[in-house]
Amino acid sequence: MPKAGRYHEGVPCWAELAAPDVERARRFYGGLFGWEYVATGPVGDEYLVATVRGVQVAGIRPRREVDGHGPPAWTTYLAVDDADRVAGLVQEAGGLVVFEPFEVPDQGRGVLAVDPLGAVFGLWQGYLNPGAGLVNEPGTVAWNDQLSPDPDTARDFYRRVFDYGYDAAAADHTVFRVNGLPAGGIGGDPGIDPDGPPAFWAVCFGAADTDRTVERAVRLGGSVLDGPEPTPFGRLAVVRDDGGAVFTLISVPPGGPDEPDGPDEPGGTATTI
Repeated sequence: MPKAGRYHEGVPCWAELAAPDVERARRFYGGLFGWEYVATGPVGDEYLVATVRGVQVAGIRPRREVDGHGPPAWTTYLAVDDADRVAGLVQEAGGLVVFEPFEVPDQGRGVLAVDPLGAVFGLWQGYLNPGAGLVNEPGTVAWNDQLSPDPDTARDFYRRVFDYGYDAAAADHTVFRVNGLPAGGIGGDPGIDPDGPPAFWAVCFGAADTDRTVERAVRLGGSVLDGPEPTPFGRLAVVRDDGGAVFTLISVPPGGPDEPDGPDEPGGTATTI
């Protein structure tokens, strides 16, 4: 079972859906992934923490004015050691802070930002809550990509903010590394969703069987934008949920990837300190 410890700075650590109808999203993803939920926050503005086997894996919250007027979307949060310092780096590199550093008592400190291409992302400085406790297995986040029409500008921005290292580009897609380990990707937008934003962070969830999970998504009211199709990394599909948010599915082994050397680094990604 690939558990996640504390996250290196710059590594995706949390995925959060801003849903126009939280109860509808609860039903869809509960039916799709078998998620159970822990409700936090005040009644009427509850934040749902999705869990797999009792371990937190993602969040669902109501849409707010700060989320803009585009379609509902999943947001990728990147781990930071100091949210205020990195928010300053975002602005220096040409990005925009749209929601100033906010405190979640005892849990952490967050920021909502937009990169120079227009992709929304979050920063999360974990205190007691470092982020997702499970990754790289069915029903949990398996990968995150920043996609845009100008991946070179995106690579330059995130290098300036997080000092990412990059693999050689393949078909306009580059894996970024933190502490030498793969942590996510930056690439060109394939144009699968004509109604989507020009730049965005794509959240990819693991599936034991991509085709069956896609079929289940359609039965729950979702729709298929692309795939399922084979890729070098697993069978992949792009899906829109019944509330309009787009996400990706990719096949992963039921128990997650084999553990690499070192007890705390799940799936070979640069998660733990």
